[in-house]
Amino acid sequence: MNAKTCVRALLCLYFFISVHYLTAQALKVGDNIPPELWNLSLQLANHPQGKQSLTLSDYKDKLIILDFWATWCAPCIKSINKLDSLQKQFGSAVAILPVTYENSRKALPLFRKRGWSLPTVVEDTLLKRYFPHTGIPHQIWIRDGKFFGASASSEYTNTYNLHRALNGEAFVLSNSSPPVSFNRDIPLFLDGNGGSLKDTRIRSLLSKRINVNIGGITRSANNIRAYNVPFRSLIYEMYRLDIPYSGRFNRIVWEISDSLKEELIGTHKQKSGIYENDLAYYQWLKEHSYCYELAIDSSLNISREALYQLMEQDINRYFRLEKGIIAVLGKKKLPCYAIINQDSPSSVLVSSDKAENYFVMENQAIEQLTNYIIAVLAQQPYPIIDKTTAKQHVSIRLNKANLTIPAIKQELNKIGLDLVLQQQEIPVIIVKYANL
Repeated sequence: MNAKTCVRALLCLYFFISVHYLTAQALKVGDNIPPELWNLSLQLANHPQGKQSLTLSDYKDKLIILDFWATWCAPCIKSINKLDSLQKQFGSAVAILPVTYENSRKALPLFRKRGWSLPTVVEDTLLKRYFPHTGIPHQIWIRDGKFFGASASSEYTNTYNLHRALNGEAFVLSNSSPPVSFNRDIPLFLDGNGGSLKDTRIRSLLSKRINVNIGGITRSANNIRAYNVPFRSLIYEMYRLDIPYSGRFNRIVWEISDSLKEELIGTHKQKSGIYENDLAYYQWLKEHSYCYELAIDSSLNISREALYQLMEQDINRYFRLEKGIIAVLGKKKLPCYAIINQDSPSSVLVSSDKAENYFVMENQAIEQLTNYIIAVLAQQPYPIIDKTTAKQHVSIRLNKANLTIPAIKQELNKIGLDLVLQQQEIPVIIVKYANL
């Protein structure tokens, strides 16, 4: 190939890419899929016939599901695992196509390790322009040449909804209203990030849920930022220096009415997988999820303890006004499962067969074992505490598929330890009415 031919080829490629970037406008639910999107060449990995590329027009007569994902995203991996099974179940009637911005060197090893038969689009830069989103996984359904629906939750990509789509039914897949502009890595409401707020040396704010499909808590030396979290996560966060992470479920003592507790934590509010049946859940989520930000200028040199004391004041001030309640740190004598010394630990032969299915320790510090047990039993109704006195090394093998109180107790007994229920006074978070 001579120099002129190479230049022409590069100019054609530049013109092709430029046209797509200029014409790639965000689509709304109900829009027709434009011809340039149908004919867009998509780079592939893991295609069963070894194809390196395809176009959506190859599947124009099918129900198409695009699933935006990344290798670092645990919910995405769970979603693709489900989609791989659905593809096998529905066969040629459906075309499911994961889409990632990552290259094949990142994506392909994961697909091979998991044994997935789905192909995946790699190095995507254009599909995400047609279907913008703030979080992943994010799924796009295309039916009858139109953008049928979008969902940030894989629960709605299920057998029931696929049958409805293939039968031509009209239904709402999920909330189709566009999310506000939001980036969880920059301050909340700053420069339009979820709203608007002027810059300040000390910033403290609390709001109800904002319309983005992510949630969590981030921390630094000078700020605490929570976005779309429930009441229980807020009150645990403000006492996280005093209450172990494993106690975030079972070290909260509720001294309020059962009805108010249920309103705050929504124990019985669960998603069913059918959007129309979940409207009450989403209304509860809207009313009982919160965003909070506390940011202190670094020149003020605030300590970590002082930062959390300010958060405690903010959160209690708000909930005293809204619900007439506060959350305080205290001590209570409660039933606890205590890990204790029983006899002198004996040496236990630990086999390495199928090690990935077991938690295995060989001649390790006993603290490593107790920390593991406390973590895996964190959602038990009673707190797990370490009351061992002899700090020696132990060996043990715990089946990850059977991490129950009886099973763990049985293995502990073999090495001179025990797991017993007893009354212990421990630090707890007490949620109570503000006037008590």
